[in-house]
Amino acid sequence: MSESLGGAILPMANPIRGYDWGAIETLARLQGRAPSGAPEAELWMGAHPSAPSTVVDGAGTTHRLDELVARRPRDLLGPDVVAVHGPRLPYLLKVLAVAGPLSLQVHPDRDRARHGFAGEVRVLGEHRYVDPFPKPEMLYALEPVEALCGFRPAADAARLLGLLDGPRLATIAEPLLGADTADDTAALEKAFEILVTWPDDDRADLAIEAADEAATVLAAQGLPDADSAAVAWVSRLAEFFPKDPLVVAPLILDLVRLRPGETLFVPAGAPHSYLAGSGVEIMGNSDNVLRAGLTHKPIAVEELLHVVDGRSRPHRTPEIPLAECEVAWRPEAPEFQLTRLRLRDAAPVEAHPGLAGPQIVLATAGTVELRCDGATHVLRAGESALVPAGCGPLVLAGPGEVFRAAVGSTALP
Repeated sequence: MSESLGGAILPMANPIRGYDWGAIETLARLQGRAPSGAPEAELWMGAHPSAPSTVVDGAGTTHRLDELVARRPRDLLGPDVVAVHGPRLPYLLKVLAVAGPLSLQVHPDRDRARHGFAGEVRVLGEHRYVDPFPKPEMLYALEPVEALCGFRPAADAARLLGLLDGPRLATIAEPLLGADTADDTAALEKAFEILVTWPDDDRADLAIEAADEAATVLAAQGLPDADSAAVAWVSRLAEFFPKDPLVVAPLILDLVRLRPGETLFVPAGAPHSYLAGSGVEIMGNSDNVLRAGLTHKPIAVEELLHVVDGRSRPHRTPEIPLAECEVAWRPEAPEFQLTRLRLRDAAPVEAHPGLAGPQIVLATAGTVELRCDGATHVLRAGESALVPAGCGPLVLAGPGEVFRAAVGSTALP
């Protein structure tokens, strides 16, 4: 393998996406450089065709990673990965730097994405699936993260909506009142449907009503911290999107707070929006996103309401010890897994063997030397390298912190 690609460690150059919700300084601080002065939202590491990484082989030649994978899938991915996932890198690794809310969105499951893309089922509204793949995702918090993810219990959502006076908010809460606590899925989905299909000519008025009532409730003080946080996000979202009824979402969806080192896995069907913070995100390599609001991009309400699942709950992923300095997260997504190594000093440490397919190794702190099959490369914080399938063992020396992204499974999903 190392001979066929001219090296067992392929240094990467990675694009930064400048979405308007991005932070000004977070990625620059990670990479130890001056800020560009513009929002920098996501550092992408992978073979997504819209913004692929480049890699440098052992002969010094630079390749677009998506094109290299297409030319030499078995060399780069390994035959087992190709057999199950096809001639494509199935995951995409990112660093997110969130200074404002991302769009509130839902991802389709594997069957809906495949059949919708192939035209085998009716896709509702004007939405079109752009590839046949699902988009599960997991976020590891580098800094504290706040996110809306999944539905609150119906009784909790009804109580929060009831804190804010107003006829429009009462209309949204109505399906939740008296919902069966054993199975409140239908009530939650109905309240969500009322919110996202609010009449166009009254959407701004709903947002204004919610923002005004949130300000009144916050000024009165005395709320429990969790309630206050949810109501405060109604006010903050209204500052970003003053005419969007989805500013009410924090009262219906669960407000999740991650401490550094905690993870959140978002399965298909779960409505979610990252609100603030930074983290390492790994996801299925897909563009299949259904947006409900909190965005200037096109929304897809009809198809989203077909896909959204009130039972789908984002959750913390268990941390699996692999060795003294390495842990892994392996959620129910065959596309990916993630490990983290914390290297205390310059003593060499062998990474846990047996990860499927190619690895992307990302440094997030310190300076880390990689050694593999006679090749060496030094990563500084914010830099990454690709280790093709079949190379190894991978030995690292710090001090520093690195993450390894790899394929989750080579069993048929």
